[in-house]
Amino acid sequence: MRLAFIAIVFAIFLPLTAQTPALDENSYYRLTNSYLGDAYSLDSTGSGKLVPVMSKSADTAGQYWKLARWNGGCYRLTNDLLGPDRALDNDNTGDHPPSMHLTGNYSGQCWRLTPERDGYIRLTNDYLGNSHSLDTYSDREHAPFMAESGTASGQYWKLTPLARR
Repeated sequence: MRLAFIAIVFAIFLPLTAQTPALDENSYYRLTNSYLGDAYSLDSTGSGKLVPVMSKSADTAGQYWKLARWNGGCYRLTNDLLGPDRALDNDNTGDHPPSMHLTGNYSGQCWRLTPERDGYIRLTNDYLGNSHSLDTYSDREHAPFMAESGTASGQYWKLTPLARR
């Protein structure tokens, strides 16, 4: 009975760990999701509100993301446009929209990468927990937002390594 239990645990969790991408903290990554495909990437604005956006995939600094491991196994996400002084976070108002805040010891900057189907990952953070995942709206803007975790294709993200800038 015990061996059967161990076999079931391996059958369930081994494929998940095999899908977890090996991240190089010195490299940049493009973040796309299953809903929009490779045509649109997570990006950020360089002035004004400093919000993450979904833009047509291009060789632009806002689409070059670094994932730095910190604080017990989570990742801080920064990009080449804003540099290490700004990290992907959540506002503490309303629906807690994603934003690019000053880098600090904040739970909204502690992103968890959970392996999902077909090599995709789910992005959650310690501020909102597993109940909310990074997603994109289905309107023309496709703005990122924190949705209740579910099976929406916008919640499945792909990390694609990029050549150094």
